[in-house]
Amino acid sequence: MQPSTEPTPGAPPQLPPPRGDEDRLYRQHHRDLQRAVGHAVRAPRELIEDACQTAWAILLRTQPERYAIFGWLRVVAIHEAYRLSAIDRREARLERLLRDDGRWQDVTADQGSLENAINALEALSVLASLPQRQRTDLTLKVAGYSYDEIRTLTPGRTFTNVNKSLVKARAGIRRARPPRQ
Repeated sequence: MQPSTEPTPGAPPQLPPPRGDEDRLYRQHHRDLQRAVGHAVRAPRELIEDACQTAWAILLRTQPERYAIFGWLRVVAIHEAYRLSAIDRREARLERLLRDDGRWQDVTADQGSLENAINALEALSVLASLPQRQRTDLTLKVAGYSYDEIRTLTPGRTFTNVNKSLVKARAGIRRARPPRQ
């Protein structure tokens, strides 16, 4: 009887072994990769460097085919740069809110307005009527997370699954919202 080649459930996945050409590839492509990503993504130099380093780390971890390695690295680094840019923008918005001497009234509804309070209660009621998964996904999307970040934060999901959940949540809100006069 031959031993099974199937991975053991719950065991960490086997990483491919290094090919030995990683050092040469890094020296050959690193500077050009930073330039290419810098031209494609408008972001600070440090963010571009971080995105490129992440692309190299992914290369070491996954060991993709080498026939078009520069293109592969460029695509991975550009995606990472966009992801990091979104995180930076979200953090900058939060810092700006906190820096304004705690004047949250500048970004919240007028506390004295009865109409605003009623509208807020109606919106919360509609949101509460959605299923839990749709509520969670919609809350994360409104908080500024991307579909991929939502997928990562809610394990066992695909990009398409998150998209469908958000589409259903928006449709549910439209159905529950009273018509405007």
